[in-house]
Amino acid sequence: MENSESIDRISDLPDEVLCHILSFLPIKNAFSTTFLSKRWAPLFKLLTSLHFDDESDGDEEKFLRFRRLVDTVTISTQLIKTFHLKCRSRHWCDDRYNVDRWIETAKQHPVENLQLISRFNGISLPPNIFRFSMLVVLSLMSVKVVGDISVDLPLLQTLQLNAVCFENKEYFNKLLSGCPILRNLRTSVYYIKKEEDEGVRLSTEWFKSLSNLNAADIDIDAFDVPFRVISNVKILMLTVKNRLPEINSYYGGFPVFQNLTDLNLCFYKFHHWNDVIELLQYCPNLQILSIFKVS
Repeated sequence: MENSESIDRISDLPDEVLCHILSFLPIKNAFSTTFLSKRWAPLFKLLTSLHFDDESDGDEEKFLRFRRLVDTVTISTQLIKTFHLKCRSRHWCDDRYNVDRWIETAKQHPVENLQLISRFNGISLPPNIFRFSMLVVLSLMSVKVVGDISVDLPLLQTLQLNAVCFENKEYFNKLLSGCPILRNLRTSVYYIKKEEDEGVRLSTEWFKSLSNLNAADIDIDAFDVPFRVISNVKILMLTVKNRLPEINSYYGGFPVFQNLTDLNLCFYKFHHWNDVIELLQYCPNLQILSIFKVS
């Protein structure tokens, strides 16, 4: 009897409280509550944060079940503000259609936080992945963005790109220029190599300064952008495989990092200390300097 009363007391809680409880459960478990009773059945549709983690690891049947789960949940949810998708199986490399469809479904909602993570580099995203007018946080990992991108990210404040492939450097720079209020940037990108693109540099007038940028973590070797674009940062981490002057010399060298107080340098191999000294001359308000060697 006590157990029954306890269950009744939980079911009598307001929808907002029950949805908050459901938000802490894995998405599969949260969805299973729809079968508990008529009281619980509609609550799942009220969840605003969806976190999908594919754990199939090559098992095709598990992969298909997971795909059906995502289909059911995304269609039935009334309002999506957070959409996270982790793809661990190689089957995703041949399943671009469903990922594209889920992205289009998410666009019908005021999504503020979008995260797409792939275990393999084979997943390709559509060029309109960067058109979310309400998006505040965007995180992509180990994916390819195919085609000439279009950008509509007026509210984006945090952009994280980890091992993301663009067709060329122009498309990546278009993305940065389309984030007018960006505050946090983490980027490690690469490009589909084309002979005609080798050695091509864009005019410095093409780049827009990220005037609101507060913190940046950058793999500098593929960051073919003038340093002046990020010169307003307060916290800066640079991962460097080549010499700093060689990387940015085309764009006029270093600007003055007037607001920079915390600088972290990560080097992959022996580095010329003169490069570091030169950079420090452009950091008049620096308070913290950390230097790491990556083995």
